[in-house]
Amino acid sequence: MIIFWTLGLVLVAGFINGSFATPAKYMHRWKEENVWFVFSFWGFLILPWVSILFMAPKVFDVLDVLPPDIMWAMIAGGAAFGLGQIAFATSFRYIGIGLAFVINISMGTAGSALIPILWHKGVMGTTYSYLQLTGVVFFVTAVILGALAATARDRHRKELGEMALADEAGGPRRITPGRAALGVLLAVLAGVGSMAQGVTYIWVNPTVSKLATGQFGVASLAGSTIAWVIIFSIAWIPYMLYFLLKNLQKGSFAHLLAPKTCGYWLLTVLMGIGFWGSLIFFSGASNVIGGDLAPTIAWPMFMVFIILTSNFWGWKSGEWHHAGGKASTRLLVSLALFVVAIVVFSYSSKFEPTNPATPEDHHHDVHYKHIQHDRYPTYQSEHGHQK
Repeated sequence: MIIFWTLGLVLVAGFINGSFATPAKYMHRWKEENVWFVFSFWGFLILPWVSILFMAPKVFDVLDVLPPDIMWAMIAGGAAFGLGQIAFATSFRYIGIGLAFVINISMGTAGSALIPILWHKGVMGTTYSYLQLTGVVFFVTAVILGALAATARDRHRKELGEMALADEAGGPRRITPGRAALGVLLAVLAGVGSMAQGVTYIWVNPTVSKLATGQFGVASLAGSTIAWVIIFSIAWIPYMLYFLLKNLQKGSFAHLLAPKTCGYWLLTVLMGIGFWGSLIFFSGASNVIGGDLAPTIAWPMFMVFIILTSNFWGWKSGEWHHAGGKASTRLLVSLALFVVAIVVFSYSSKFEPTNPATPEDHHHDVHYKHIQHDRYPTYQSEHGHQK
C-alpha cells in the first residue's frame, strides 16, 4: 500500500513539474527572457515562502537554531543549483538541447540516487544499493535512447524536406571541436548543479525536519519542505540575475507592458505553482516511504515522471509527427526502460535500511539536544520528552 501512495504522489509531482513550462508556449508577445525572469520570482522565491509561512509559521525559529554547517550546506547547494541552471541554458547554443539534457539529467539523477549511499554506514553492498544502481543504469540508458530518438526524428524530417535545420529541435548549426568541448563542460557543470540540488536536500533534510517537527511541532510535510525553500531562495539569486542581464542586453523589458499581455502574468504564476508545487508532492512521497534514504528512492522516480510527462506533451503538440520508424522505435524502447526503472526503484524501497548512521549523526544529535536544553528548558522539564 505504501508504494502505491508513493507512486501516486510522485506521479502528481512529475506531471505538474513536467507540465509547468507549457504556458510559456502561449506567451507569444513576450520574449523568452521575459518569461523566465518573471517566472523566477514566483517559482523560486514568492510561492516557496508563501507556502512555508502558511504551512509552518515558526519557520524562522527553526532556521534560527539550525546547526551552521546545515545552513551553509543549503546555501552552497542552492548557489550551485542556480549557477548550474545558467550553465545548462548556455550549453544549448554549443551542443544543442538533446545532448545537454542527457548530461544534465543523468548526472543529477544518478548523483542524487547514489552519492548518499556513500555517507550512510553499512549501506554499500546491500540489496538496496544494488537495486539503486540497477535503476540508475536503466534510467540513464533510457535518457540516452530518448536523445537518440530525437536526433533520428530530426534527421528523418530533414530528409523529408520538412526541416531545413534542426536548431529549434535542439541541434546546433555546426559543432566544432572547440564548441563541443565548451558545451560539454557547461552541461557537466549543469549536471553538478542538479546533483547538488538533490544531494544537498538529502543531506540536510533529516536534521531540518527532525528539529522542526520535534522542537517546534511543525507538521512532517512542512518540516520536509523547509530545506527546499532555502535551497531555491539561494538558487533564485544567480538565476534571476542571469535573466535580468539578458533582458537588459536585448532591451526586452518593454515587452512586459505590451498590449494584450495582462494574462501572461497569471500564466507565470501557474508556471510557478507547477514548478514549486511538484516539490511539495515529492516531499510528501518521501515522507510516505520514510527514513533518511527515502528521497534517494523518490527522486529518480520523480525525474522519470517529469520526462514521461514532457514526452506526453511533446507528442500532443506534434513534436513526434513524421518522426520515422527508427526514431519511434528508440522512443518506445526509451519509455519502456523508464517504466522498468520505476519498477526497480519502487522495489528497492522494500530493502531500504532504516535510518542508517552517518558520520554527522552524533554531532547533529548533540547540537540538537544542546539547543533544546539551553533555549527551551521549561518545555523539557515540564514534559520530559519531545512534543
